[in-house]
Amino acid sequence: MRKVLEKILRWVENAVVGFSIAGVAFMVVIVFYQVIARYFFNKPPKWTEEIALVTMIWIAMLGAGIGLKNDIHVRVEVFMSVFSKKIQRLVEIAIMVLIGYFGVQMTRYTVMMVQRLPNRLAATGISVAWMYVPIAVCGVLVVMCAFLKIIEQVASLKEGRKR
Repeated sequence: MRKVLEKILRWVENAVVGFSIAGVAFMVVIVFYQVIARYFFNKPPKWTEEIALVTMIWIAMLGAGIGLKNDIHVRVEVFMSVFSKKIQRLVEIAIMVLIGYFGVQMTRYTVMMVQRLPNRLAATGISVAWMYVPIAVCGVLVVMCAFLKIIEQVASLKEGRKR
């Protein structure tokens, strides 16, 4: 189970990195186009701002979801350092359970909200739901990463008992 989840998350992480690189490049191009159109032709396209915003939301939320896997989120190490290794692992498991629960709720309520969004973005006509879907995707990634972290910590606890 652990190996399969690691493999899936590795594939997802590579896809997110690729999407993020392409997304940032795309954002640079369309924002550059908007600036050129505004200052040289005095006719800025309205769609570029909306597309750049939606792209940035997708990049940020996908990156936040994968950030849990790589431990890049802010944490308070001083608190954990006063405990023994075993207690640290147990606290880490409890934290990951809470984070996983948060991911489930984030996904659940985002899906409920997206189903009720009839609005469209003014310039492009794209459904406003596309600005919220990445939150649900992030929630799924958070659940997967938290589950993997729990598996790793439980395995680490079991190894500690064998020694």
